[in-house]
Amino acid sequence: MLTVAHIMRSIKPLSTESKLEILSKLTDDLKENFNVKPESQQEMLDKLFEGWNSDPVLSSDELIEDIYSSRTISDKKIFEE
Repeated sequence: MLTVAHIMRSIKPLSTESKLEILSKLTDDLKENFNVKPESQQEMLDKLFEGWNSDPVLSSDELIEDIYSSRTISDKKIFEE
């Protein structure tokens, strides 16, 4: 982590364009070194979302109901008229 902190201190004063160029080069480098087959990528995504999809508490209807029930109504006037 010391290296990351050092790099962040080094790039902080750079312009936004320079930072974007560094990010672009890092992305290209990662793409070259990341040799995962497309079907493996899909399997990885399926595993990541498996927990979300399999949890019955997170069904869309229940989630919407939970959000609405957690809201509170206030009669407080924000602006004076």
